[in-house]
Amino acid sequence: MSSFPSLNSNRKFNDTMKDEYFTKTASSKRRECLRFIHASDIHLGSYQFRNQIRSDDFLHAFNQILEFAISRQVDFIIMSGDVFTSLEILPEKMIRIINSLESFKEKTQEKIPIISIEGNHDLRKRARGMKVKSGQSWLKVLSKLGLIVLLDTNIRKDKGELFPLYDFHAKCGGRIQIKNAMIYGSRYLGNELEEMIPHMKMSIKKKKGIFTILIQHFGILGQIQNIPGVPLRKILPLKHQVDYLALGHYHLQFRIGNWIFNPGSSESASSIDSTLDRGIFLVKVYGKENFSKKVQNIKLQNRRFVWKQIVLKKQFPNQENFHRYIYKEIAEFLQKTETVNSLNLKVPILNLALKGIKPMHRGRLKVRALREFLCCRFPIIDVNISKKFNNGLTTIDKFA
Repeated sequence: MSSFPSLNSNRKFNDTMKDEYFTKTASSKRRECLRFIHASDIHLGSYQFRNQIRSDDFLHAFNQILEFAISRQVDFIIMSGDVFTSLEILPEKMIRIINSLESFKEKTQEKIPIISIEGNHDLRKRARGMKVKSGQSWLKVLSKLGLIVLLDTNIRKDKGELFPLYDFHAKCGGRIQIKNAMIYGSRYLGNELEEMIPHMKMSIKKKKGIFTILIQHFGILGQIQNIPGVPLRKILPLKHQVDYLALGHYHLQFRIGNWIFNPGSSESASSIDSTLDRGIFLVKVYGKENFSKKVQNIKLQNRRFVWKQIVLKKQFPNQENFHRYIYKEIAEFLQKTETVNSLNLKVPILNLALKGIKPMHRGRLKVRALREFLCCRFPIIDVNISKKFNNGLTTIDKFA
């Protein structure tokens, strides 16, 4: 793992900072012409492990991004899709998200716009097991409320401009200019992407003194093993038109050729995500015509994941004896030192892998009962139990 700057030193935004923010002297950004945050795959509304506290972690990561934007005095935030995990989100969570965005607008006096596109998770075709009308998303709701700028292309290439200028009254468009940055974006295009690239190249006008950003939601083939993606050679025609290709989709952070950037997920949407380099990018752009940029990895404060593997070498006469054995094994590994609450991110998620001999001679292992037993006795938010007995199990060392 690479080392990342921490958010621990960030100051909270207050009225004094508000005055400081909006009375910046020219010398504070003497050579710098732009500063922005690039985030992606926030997955708001996620109910990982069906756990309420775990669900709050994703909103906590989102709020960190907003606070960081204020403390670093950025010009705008871009979000490269999968801001929501699905169409299924509880009203209480949606109200909290709206409140966070309204508070952000008030604190910044509406001077840090949030520019977003829709990812495949934002545009889910099903909700509660039912097929829903195509194109619905919670990002559209936030856009209608004036809390974000949602970009999209005119996919019907024969009907007008591919990236029409954003209309603040109609709340739609495919490009927006902020200072000397022109930002283009479209929703998740899926299989249509490769066909659209030549049209994007023709539609993105490279202008002198304008830093060009394109926001997209797709992965680059080869960045994650055995995961589908778009071949890099298909994207290269855009290189001369785009200074910064802002990607989302893969939860792993990567950069290619100092022009393609993918920050990774802001929280761990899966246990494996917790082992990956992830976070957000703080981007500083210098120059008036020949631009240079500094892209800094910022690691957010996330919930910890801990891994424990137990190899069973005997069977147990009942569930109670088995539970006592597991308790003893974990007690030596996990010390009871933290308080379990949603604000204490040091309280971990436990990934427990069981292998070896099947523990019960008769009957099956009751995973739910074991999970409840462990959660009541250890300082953990939840436990994710995997099991495979009497034959091979890939050890957790592979993911460490």
